[in-house]
Amino acid sequence: MPIYSGSRYETSLVDYFRKNEGGETYPVIFYEFDELTETSFSIHTYVKGETLQGLSMQFYRRPDLWWVIAEYNPELTDFVNIPSGTEIRIPNV
Repeated sequence: MPIYSGSRYETSLVDYFRKNEGGETYPVIFYEFDELTETSFSIHTYVKGETLQGLSMQFYRRPDLWWVIAEYNPELTDFVNIPSGTEIRIPNV
């Protein structure tokens, strides 16, 4: 799935490429917040066993918006092994 000319993602940097179940490769682009302090947010203390998808479902009722939480917490480098007690910012979007 290419990024089409005229798309709002046309000038975005691709974060990585992913293959779907059919073997097709497509670009993945994360939204970047201009300034972390410009968006209001809540603080959530991470508990062992939670996932960003689960937090997204809890806060947004949509597990596919996990990337919003990931982008708002650039210090998280391993989304699978988040230490218990980590304070995670949950943006109000």
